Amino acid sequence: MQAGFGREEITPPLGTELAGYGYYLERRATHVIDPLYARAVALKEGDDTFLIVSCDCLGLSRALVRDVLNLLFRQNGIAPDHVMLVSVHTHTGPALKYHEGCGAVNPEYAQTVAPRIHAACQNALRDLRSVVGIDYTIKRIGDEWVYNRASNEGPVDRFARSFHIKRDNAPLIVIASYACHAVSRGNRDGISADYPGEVCRIIEEDKNCRSIFLNGLCGDIDPYPPEKAGRQARLAPFAKTVAEACRADAAAQSLPRSITGGRINIALNLMPVTKSSLTEAAEASIKANGADGGAAKVASIWLSEMLAKFDKLEKSEPFSVSWLRLGNIPIIALPFEGFTRTAELIREALSDSRALTLGCAEEILGYLPTQDDIRRRAYAALESTFLYKRLPPLPGEAERIGRLLGAMMTETAK
Repeated sequence: MQAGFGREEITPPLGTELAGYGYYLERRATHVIDPLYARAVALKEGDDTFLIVSCDCLGLSRALVRDVLNLLFRQNGIAPDHVMLVSVHTHTGPALKYHEGCGAVNPEYAQTVAPRIHAACQNALRDLRSVVGIDYTIKRIGDEWVYNRASNEGPVDRFARSFHIKRDNAPLIVIASYACHAVSRGNRDGISADYPGEVCRIIEEDKNCRSIFLNGLCGDIDPYPPEKAGRQARLAPFAKTVAEACRADAAAQSLPRSITGGRINIALNLMPVTKSSLTEAAEASIKANGADGGAAKVASIWLSEMLAKFDKLEKSEPFSVSWLRLGNIPIIALPFEGFTRTAELIREALSDSRALTLGCAEEILGYLPTQDDIRRRAYAALESTFLYKRLPPLPGEAERIGRLLGAMMTETAK
């Protein structure tokens, strides 16, 4: 087995609008707090080569994902089902897919991103070295760092998970994973990868380490405290806590040197709608948020577009999930801001708490809220679908998909 690491800077030019934190803010970057990167880990066993790629952005577009996968296939012979492509979901990075009112795409910059991601992968492939061992750690971090923003009673995954790929006469590769929204910087005009970038920086203070961060299903998880103004000061100690939990130690589990992977195709069932129910949903949001605000504008645009294509609206939407099994540890990447409960159901079906369950993979499709969130008609369940210009998922889909993925991943081990 061989492994390689590569990265390429993807920082946008100043003046690019940053994504997140509210509607029509036109929050344009005036400075760089820390540079943004595409990081790639190449893993080769026999004739099979796999790539894990993490990008310091909110999420990717369908066209950008297509371009990256096409480049990797044409120039490197790597099939799409051997590529796991995710984003860290920073809210102080550029929009690469338009979310109504939450960040305009800089088209000139966006055209440069796929080649840069491909360059990171090329660097990883050139860096391939023999693997002499793979260790795995799973460590609990304190309750004071993150909370469930959707429900006070909702679950929180307190565990940091990491792989430590030891190579012959080459730096250690650390694959670090934790689940939390990357919103510690707050509503600022500086470019930053937020806490995931800081986790990587801290790990790489050891010059013999290279690192990549994979965000978990963080749709309902925010950094503590709930008061956003207090998060910036806690970013550095939070990132240090995660980074230290992802360091190898004597308690690390040794894994077999093996890698397999592929894709699972699933259909997401959508809420059945009528023209009346679409109108009622938009009007309810406008009433709740005020008729003159950005939320009302987003809801009105969504309603107009849904009614215009009403006869073509589908009852379900196909999507794919990339998966890997590194050593004997499953890694599953969903194209959603998924909730913690979905991750729990995947791990329960696998009977394996070690599994990495990742969000914001490939083209980000929005939230995948749980049934209780849909009953509350909370932001993730309804309003967020307006800015993604999609229909809400059918209640119970997050739970069904979690169980289904766990069962299907179990079959891949046989």
